[in-house]
Amino acid sequence: MCSARNIVAVLAIAGLAFVAGRSSLFTTSTALAQQPPAKDKTAQPPTKDKDKAAPPADMSADPRMAAMMKAGMPGEHHKALETTIGKFEGVVRFKMDPKGEWMESKGTVEREWVLNKHYIRETVHATSDMGTFEGIGYLGYNNVDGQYEFVWLENESTAIMFEVGTFDPDKKVLSTRSLQRDPLTAHVIPGRGTWDMSNPDRHTYAGYSVGEDGREFKSFEGVFERVKK
Repeated sequence: MCSARNIVAVLAIAGLAFVAGRSSLFTTSTALAQQPPAKDKTAQPPTKDKDKAAPPADMSADPRMAAMMKAGMPGEHHKALETTIGKFEGVVRFKMDPKGEWMESKGTVEREWVLNKHYIRETVHATSDMGTFEGIGYLGYNNVDGQYEFVWLENESTAIMFEVGTFDPDKKVLSTRSLQRDPLTAHVIPGRGTWDMSNPDRHTYAGYSVGEDGREFKSFEGVFERVKK
């Protein structure tokens, strides 16, 4: 994926070129309008060679552009996520602290490729004693930084969550890590998760947080079964 700086630079160059072209066209048109009519009305039509449009520029000839194009193409790391596509039903359990009681929720997860298979969009609907839960996530692989990236939004938080991770192709496990701010203490708390995709029709997920004592504890676990058509 190309950086924001590179995108802005490309757009800026394109914009300047467009403005320069329009200015040149305006200046040329004005100069022609001020000239007296040509006496010779037998001007020859343009030759066939001049009528031909110039061939499109080879963008890949520019090393920087070639690198950006390569970085923007989905590859094997994206294909590794193919088993996540579809609709799943699952049961999850979670707790807020190591000594807290587990709370349970049931729901569905639907995933689909978007933006020419550059990202996976995940939509979650769940219900529990706390009410209805809804969430949207986007998962992809950053070719430049060499890592999986996940962004998550939900109806029970105003914070956008970010995770980065790696995938073990042998075990088919996606391991992620994140940083979140505790609403009670305002401290930044590290977290991690493991997503086991070894069974394409039955995924398991485990999440871990750090308690007030500084020790890690299991705060989330879920099992999701594929809904067969």
